[in-house]
Amino acid sequence: MEKIGKYVIHRVAATTGYGRILFCHDPDLMVPVAIKLFDPRRVADWPLSPPQLLSRFMAEARALASFDHPAIVPVKSLEHLADGRPFYVMPYLASHLPYEIGSDQADPDAAESAGPRPARRVPVGRALTILRQLALALAALHRRGMVHRWVKPSNILLTAREDGAVKLADFSRIKVPQTALPLPDHWLGDDLYLAPEQRENAGGVGPEADVYSLGLLAARLVTGQRPDPVDGPVILPAGQPEALAEMVRLATDPDPSRRPAHAGALLAYLEPSPPRRSGQPVVEVVAARRVPAS
Repeated sequence: MEKIGKYVIHRVAATTGYGRILFCHDPDLMVPVAIKLFDPRRVADWPLSPPQLLSRFMAEARALASFDHPAIVPVKSLEHLADGRPFYVMPYLASHLPYEIGSDQADPDAAESAGPRPARRVPVGRALTILRQLALALAALHRRGMVHRWVKPSNILLTAREDGAVKLADFSRIKVPQTALPLPDHWLGDDLYLAPEQRENAGGVGPEADVYSLGLLAARLVTGQRPDPVDGPVILPAGQPEALAEMVRLATDPDPSRRPAHAGALLAYLEPSPPRRSGQPVVEVVAARRVPAS
């Protein structure tokens, strides 16, 4: 019976840029847990040294642990192996978004952990629920000057296989203010949901980059297809809610200065339609509510 610390390892759930996610059992609390183990031997092709990768791993663990938010995966503890490698412990979550929406073929993380699942769209009501939770999570980061920089389906965990609550995960690429975390000049990893400016200068982006990613994800949820990179904003097909279509258009503007400045500003576009009394005309209203960035 293989262990990591006191935790019994059931299987390797996924591999990440510089580590492994392990599905384990806590023998004291008698509950399943997920453990992220720092394993720099798996990143020999990265242009960062093991000490630089370690600093990013520790920043990820501390950033996650600093939040008490229902839509951000929590960290229960940070521990070390006898050889000094750190690992942090999280609650085990049953699923992630690709189980519900299928896999983008070019996302290796989704393919590894969800298997070959055809891409599909979700009902608009479910899409709005997912997007509201993510916007709230990202708004919490943005208020503290952080930028997630890797919003994509396989980094969004769910509390149940279908229709679960959302938990934003994988802070391995997070930008933390007033720190000098090492990052190569070019982006490492897939760029399926990245803002145009992030492909050019990953270290120089602001919250508008996360806004762009959330806009692409919104289009992916309601159409079943990730929009191809385009010169202008993404335009949803006719028949989608007017407010959601406007949010996607604004969020995916190639010019970050023309996007909403932070994720909190998207919440007004993601409210469910109010119930309509019999005989009442349908009027869709979007409140001009904005959430301060800090």
